[in-house]
Amino acid sequence: MHILIVDDSALYRKILSEAATAHPGVEVTAVANGDLAMAKLAASKVDLVLLDVFMPDRNGPEVLSRIKAAYPAIPVVMVSGATGRDAQITLNALSSGAMDFIAKPTGTSFEAGIVTLRSEIRRIVDMARLRSTISIKPDATISKPPSATAPPKRLTPPPFIDLLLIGVSTGGPKALAELIPRLPAGFPVPVVIVQHMPPVFTLSLAEQLNRLSPLSVIEAPARHKLKAGEVLIAPGGMHLEIVKNPDGSLETRHSEAPPVHSCRPSVDVLFESAARCGLRGSVAVVLTGMGSDGAQGVAKLKVAFPTWCIAQNSETCAVYGMPQAVVNLNLDDELLPLGDIAPRLNKIFRV
Repeated sequence: MHILIVDDSALYRKILSEAATAHPGVEVTAVANGDLAMAKLAASKVDLVLLDVFMPDRNGPEVLSRIKAAYPAIPVVMVSGATGRDAQITLNALSSGAMDFIAKPTGTSFEAGIVTLRSEIRRIVDMARLRSTISIKPDATISKPPSATAPPKRLTPPPFIDLLLIGVSTGGPKALAELIPRLPAGFPVPVVIVQHMPPVFTLSLAEQLNRLSPLSVIEAPARHKLKAGEVLIAPGGMHLEIVKNPDGSLETRHSEAPPVHSCRPSVDVLFESAARCGLRGSVAVVLTGMGSDGAQGVAKLKVAFPTWCIAQNSETCAVYGMPQAVVNLNLDDELLPLGDIAPRLNKIFRV
């Protein structure tokens, strides 16, 4: 894996280089600006680019545009600070072709930041390797739901649906920007989303989707009552759960419980909490993302009450991991291209 690091800070070039070369089979070249990056791409083989968001000559999005125009097959990952401005620019870059992003370490512990950065780079390297393969092996940690309790597949969506649940990871901001704005005003149920992201970025994502959508999109507060036609996004760094109150209303809870599938928020945590709410029915949508988060949650939903599951197909996924985990367990009721999911949801919900 040949990685090109583009960052105007000599310190960060060193930090990123050391974090990347800590993994076996990785070679790194680091340059200070976009012009040097383009020259390096023209002269040598590069499998992955780590690109700083802010640089003095040309900022990251400008360099991203040049790279994607000349070398569209090379995955580019943005390296971003954690301010609101950085987050918004990073989300725009994801919509413009960046595969994913890494947040620069924050906090007082330099050592802990390096450990986190090394883990994030391992995730990105694994993802880039998966994208270069023809097929992705199923996650061996996923167990099939017991046949005695797993209901047979439904022929049609349930007649009464109380909730739309969505789980997504890598490629999610772009996928959500295509899906959520196509749900019309007056959508008849609450929509609750887990997108794997750190703090700050989920708030920026909610604000971006809110500007694009006829529905109200917010980062989910704690103890917030769910309302039809409102879209809630789990806050970065926190699990989001749904509980049912004695009066029958549904309400959010935040949790700092340990990560699940190395993720917090976790799709499984959200889906499994909804499964405990005794709903009349639900629709679960599992979109692009690496790993298996969400599959076990769909299994729990289907055992608890009638649930219709839509998985995004491999051809339109940035990484066909999470939807494939659902398909491997035979939990999908429909496998659809991203562009067909919103129209299908509108048909299911009769809007």
